Amino acid sequence: SKSSEEIKQQNSELSEQVHSLVSKNSAMKLDIEDLHKKLEMAELMIQQFSNQSQSLDASQQLQMALEEKASLETQVAQLSESLKQLQVERDQYVEKLKEEQRIWQQRVQRLSEQMHTMAGEKEAHMAQIRELEANIAEM
Repeated sequence: SKSSEEIKQQNSELSEQVHSLVSKNSAMKLDIEDLHKKLEMAELMIQQFSNQSQSLDASQQLQMALEEKASLETQVAQLSESLKQLQVERDQYVEKLKEEQRIWQQRVQRLSEQMHTMAGEKEAHMAQIRELEANIAEM
């Protein structure tokens, strides 16, 4: 019973961790989408500046937009890598949960079989006790 409770607790904790990773995964996907949108905006700005005259101010703005684009691309790459890592961790937790569930199902099955066997033995012992009591009463 204690082991069962401990396993249930572990399963709960692992489930919470999986849910947490799924939440982080979703948040990172949203961040990536936002960064992609910013990247598209930066690319549009670059195109607009490229089409305009090459004044010093426009050139500075173009340089800033290029730097922002590079920064956003770096962030997208980092978030994509983090997302992949979270997905791997999530998959590992799911597999661990499945394995523990299988183990506990086997244990529960064995305990159930043992209880059934012990109930049969108890009934046999009770019958033997009644028979012995009857023999004693006859004597």
